Amino acid sequence: MNRGFSREQIERVARMYKCNQDASRALGITIRSFSRLCRKYDIESPFARRQRQRVQVAKSTNL
Repeated sequence: MNRGFSREQIERVARMYKCNQDASRALGITIRSFSRLCRKYDIESPFARRQRQRVQVAKSTNL
């Protein structure tokens, strides 16, 4: 079974799913492997996206 994933596949899954667990399940890999692939290809994971959005909201409400 081929486990090689292209950057485009990882980007698409990272955009489609709300959490890393769902994204990794869609690819049939572990959460840890998905996170590593996101770091390798410099892709914002669903977790990182949520963290960034939380910080942005916190900054906008503290003005």
